[in-house]
Amino acid sequence: MNENMKYYNLMRAVPIEAQKRFDNGSFAGTDIKPQWRIEKLTEVFGMCGFGWYVDVVNRHMEEASNGTVCTFVSINLYVKVGGEWSKPIYGEGGNTFVKSVKAKDNKPAYLSVTDEAYKMAYTDAISNAAKMIGLGADIWFDNSPTKYDLQMQREKELFEHE
Repeated sequence: MNENMKYYNLMRAVPIEAQKRFDNGSFAGTDIKPQWRIEKLTEVFGMCGFGWYVDVVNRHMEEASNGTVCTFVSINLYVKVGGEWSKPIYGEGGNTFVKSVKAKDNKPAYLSVTDEAYKMAYTDAISNAAKMIGLGADIWFDNSPTKYDLQMQREKELFEHE
C-alpha cells in the first residue's frame, strides 16, 4: 500500500450499519452516523484529546430574508501520527436553527426552532474536516458527482438523443 494513502484507506469504507439514507427534498443520498465517525477516528488515531482533537475556530448565525436562520461552525481537526501532531485540518459545518414550516389542514405556516443547531453544525464540521483524511471516502465519492461527471452525463444524454 502506498504510504501516502495508508490512513485514507484505513478510513474510507463505511459499514452498512453506520450508513443512513436521507432525502431532504433538495438532495438525497447516504450519510454516515456521527458516532461511527468518532469511533473510526479513535480506532485509527487514539482517544479524543490524545490521538485527535478539535478546536472550534468560529461559530455564527446568519439570517436569510425569508426568516430562516442558519448556524455555522468552523473547526480545525488535529490528528497525531507517529507522535507528531498534524497541521490544522479545516472543516466547516452548518445547520438550520429557525425554519418556516408549512402547516397542514390550511393552517398558517409557523417557525420551527431547534436547540441542537450548533451541535449538528459542529458534527457536520468534523465530518467535513475528516473527509480530507479519508473518513468515509467511499460514501462521499458516490454521493458527490463533480461538475465533470455532470458534464459527461449531459453529453451522453445529448449523444443518445441525436
